[in-house]
Amino acid sequence: MLMDTDRIDEADCLDALDRRIVAALQISPRAGVAEVARILGEHERAVARRVQRLLDTGVTHCTAEFGPLLRGRGHPLHLRLKRAAGWPESASTALAAWAEVLNVDAVAGGTGRLWCELLVETRSALYTATADGVPGLPDVDVLGADFTLRTFRDESEWYVPVLTEEEEKRLRASLVQPLPGPAQPYNLTPGDVQVVEALKRNARVSLTELAGELGFSTATAGRRITALLERRALRLRTVVDPTLLGRPVRARVRLKVHPAGLEAVGGALSACPDVLFCAAVTGQYNLLVDVCVEDEGNLYRFVVDTLGVLPHISDVGTEIVRRLPLKNGAPT
Repeated sequence: MLMDTDRIDEADCLDALDRRIVAALQISPRAGVAEVARILGEHERAVARRVQRLLDTGVTHCTAEFGPLLRGRGHPLHLRLKRAAGWPESASTALAAWAEVLNVDAVAGGTGRLWCELLVETRSALYTATADGVPGLPDVDVLGADFTLRTFRDESEWYVPVLTEEEEKRLRASLVQPLPGPAQPYNLTPGDVQVVEALKRNARVSLTELAGELGFSTATAGRRITALLERRALRLRTVVDPTLLGRPVRARVRLKVHPAGLEAVGGALSACPDVLFCAAVTGQYNLLVDVCVEDEGNLYRFVVDTLGVLPHISDVGTEIVRRLPLKNGAPT
């Protein structure tokens, strides 16, 4: 059981009920305590106490981000970096000072090696983003730069697979469904931006509190959220460290996939419960996959049993990584 403190050690781990509650919030971040308790078959007061503790200790954070069309005002770029003298923990702070950085992963077993994902604003910047090195880190070599061509699964879509199919179905039933057809560009009003910024701070804020904070009526606040979700201009998510969910082993898997099978392989991996992130990229290894599992044995089984049965894969490279905190915060 996790202690009620602000500091979370890697040795700490949530118990089975906590994990089920977190999974419910990952699927439906604004689900009410009564709804979660009813679907999970637990006492409402017990669920309420646990939800409050999870939020108060910072173990989970329910937030929001602009949808892919709005958030994608830049072009995702994955950098492989190396520093000859090793890599201090403070490197994540230096990288965080570069506003375009989304996340940084340290590579185990490789001196000074990192993965860094960032956004560059324009297509022309794709060719010059690393020409002068990484800002603030002049002694860093760029080993490679892979541009994202298609995202099959975003990390915000992952949830810990501990619920039954029926429980997942009931949680999804109350979600706002997007309008049919591909997402269309959506021009945000100042009121829309206010709503998104408030939900970034706390996606579970009640409509009454949100309306009072922004000067809307409760009905207007609800309509704005619904419209943003329907048009995929807004995405809600529950952030939690997978280590606390019993999945401390994180790996970056690079795949060489024949073009004829890229769509099929990417689609299959995006449905795998061990996969956090999956995207087609440029370069010889044209599919990047982030995997999160219980231990190295399960990572081996993922490589053999999941990747091994998929056609069109000609080469696999696997690295254990650790997500470094961006102390100045990452943009959403």
